[in-house]
Amino acid sequence: MFLTKRTVREAALIVGVSAVLGLAVRAPLVVRYLRGDFKGGFLAAGTFPGVIQISLAEAEDLFARGRGLFVDARPFEEFRAGHIAGAKNVPFATVDERALAALMTAIGPDRELVVYCSGGDCLSSLGLARLLTGRGLKEIRVFPGGWEEWTAAGLPGEAGE
Repeated sequence: MFLTKRTVREAALIVGVSAVLGLAVRAPLVVRYLRGDFKGGFLAAGTFPGVIQISLAEAEDLFARGRGLFVDARPFEEFRAGHIAGAKNVPFATVDERALAALMTAIGPDRELVVYCSGGDCLSSLGLARLLTGRGLKEIRVFPGGWEEWTAAGLPGEAGE
């Protein structure tokens, strides 16, 4: 099959338009990537030994037994719209010393810390967990399914502060 210059130009145009549309649709994700939010975003074994990823069943069990202190790493507006019942909000994007000190005080000796965010490609929970391990906390659980998986399972949530 012989390709003409016109065919090559049309194919290049289609590829270019597709790339522009793809970037436009996923602009927030592209911005987060360029900002560096995804550097080291995946949990490599041994990198953060104090961070443990847990499943929905494990998160639900900790919730049902009252043993988990759930920490929502999403922005306040998202937290206010809906969150796991009884969760504390410590937005990773704007975390400060006062919020960290309040969280450290809220953690009781018999409670396990469970950090979550939206779910899917959200890495705020992992970022907050890393920050907390740097402050000396051990065995922080990250629930990667987050709010999205929790609500899809019909588990208890609440809105407001």
